[in-house]
Amino acid sequence: MPPAMRVPIWVTLGVALIVIAFGLYRIWVSLQKIDPEAPVRRSLMGGGFYRMSPRTHLVIGVLYLALGGALVATSFGWNPFGGSAPAAPSSVPVELKK
Repeated sequence: MPPAMRVPIWVTLGVALIVIAFGLYRIWVSLQKIDPEAPVRRSLMGGGFYRMSPRTHLVIGVLYLALGGALVATSFGWNPFGGSAPAAPSSVPVELKK
């Protein structure tokens, strides 16, 4: 069995940055005032993203922030499964024993 692949730390931190930025955007969308006289914005697919309630945007934004924080933590060695799964810091290659 070949050794496990190692993901560079900059990849996980880059993905975490994108996830956190999208979470902040969802929170920003949830805080915008809704003009009741404005026409309903409909896209070609039905406008699902913008037709969500502000509370839903807020909940989804907080979930994205939590996921981004977990990505940052795992980049620096946190193992969410404790000792049940083999893990190594991202700077050390993993070698499997035969």
